[in-house]
Amino acid sequence: MIKSVELRAAIDHESFVRTGACRDRDYYALARTAHAFTVTVAVVLAFFVSGCVNAEISAGRADLAKGDYAAAHEKFAAAAKVGKLSSSERRELADGLCLTEFKLGPPQYPRAEQRETCVGASAHPGSSSPPIVASIDAAERDDTEAAVHRALAADDLAEAEDAVIRYQTFPGADQGAIGGWSKQIWAKLDGDEKHGKNHDRHLQPAISAISQRYPKIRAMNEAEFKHWIMTNATVSDTPLVDRVDLRGHTLDLHVASRNLPDIAFNLDHFIRINDAMVARCRCAGRTNIAEEGSGLPVYLVRIDTDTRNSAALVMPQPH
Repeated sequence: MIKSVELRAAIDHESFVRTGACRDRDYYALARTAHAFTVTVAVVLAFFVSGCVNAEISAGRADLAKGDYAAAHEKFAAAAKVGKLSSSERRELADGLCLTEFKLGPPQYPRAEQRETCVGASAHPGSSSPPIVASIDAAERDDTEAAVHRALAADDLAEAEDAVIRYQTFPGADQGAIGGWSKQIWAKLDGDEKHGKNHDRHLQPAISAISQRYPKIRAMNEAEFKHWIMTNATVSDTPLVDRVDLRGHTLDLHVASRNLPDIAFNLDHFIRINDAMVARCRCAGRTNIAEEGSGLPVYLVRIDTDTRNSAALVMPQPH
């Protein structure tokens, strides 16, 4: 057996000298005892830490049962920072954080933050958080739908377009509603054009600036102008436009769905085309890029009075 002085030396990492025939045997015994002591300390520490984690989880459960979501969130957040967690503990803590943030809600936990927490929790096998993610998405979708209706009622077409585009990103988005909103935006844009609602004091300087960049366009007849459009709507020998219609101050470009990806990468061509339309009519000309079949606008190109250039707006589309 190792004497107490030797054990103390092993524990305190002190050196000592032993002589005699049993030196090697005693050294081996000492090493085994020191290792056993180290392992025991590690196990005790791990047990102690695990006990702290479990205590925080238990306290969090109790707060949840009482409906004290703020206190529960605090307990779960503290437990998440202590020690090494088992997979079941990680899942429970993640689900607890998701549930409490969802229940506490804005302004403390905005929806975007709630969703990020709950999506992370949902990644754990057996998580109870996926229904909460769906509930957050449904609430955000409903709010965005209401925003579309408000914007359309107020004739705020830019806000309506933005809201519809946001709405399209949500699971379960009503594709029929998206198509209907797109038609309403399209109709309102036509109405604004007919009644001159878009003609403000900033338009004329923009029209003049654009027209100066295309001095030869105004002299073209309709056939020549359409040919110019088709030439400028061709990329790498591929025509991106199937048909061109001129309606007063409006240019309708009909495109095939197969060409939409190329159009998205070459919108500068269509901005140039609308600039030419503005120069030709000396007006607030606009270009509608519509998909053949649905007839719905994919892009609307019109004057941006701030930059005195044409700008393309992405129009909402049902998928």
